[in-house]
Amino acid sequence: MSQIPDAAIDHSSTTDTACPPDWPAQRLSEARGIVADFVHHPDSLIILACRAIAAHSPEDQERREALALAGLLIAVSNRKAKDGDA
Repeated sequence: MSQIPDAAIDHSSTTDTACPPDWPAQRLSEARGIVADFVHHPDSLIILACRAIAAHSPEDQERREALALAGLLIAVSNRKAKDGDA
């Protein structure tokens, strides 16, 4: 199997302006909103939001709490998968 040469990749559609410089702050704000309104979002999205908070939050406690919540949701999800309808 041969590798695709780099020249075959179309780089014309990617620009540096695609992501504004404050995108981590925007994603952090969006993730906080998802966690705050967790009743209306699936667990998988909440886990992703928690991971974004853990990666981008400047506050140690917020990062720890986000990781703890993600771990709890994963544990509950795994338990549901084992128990069936529980």
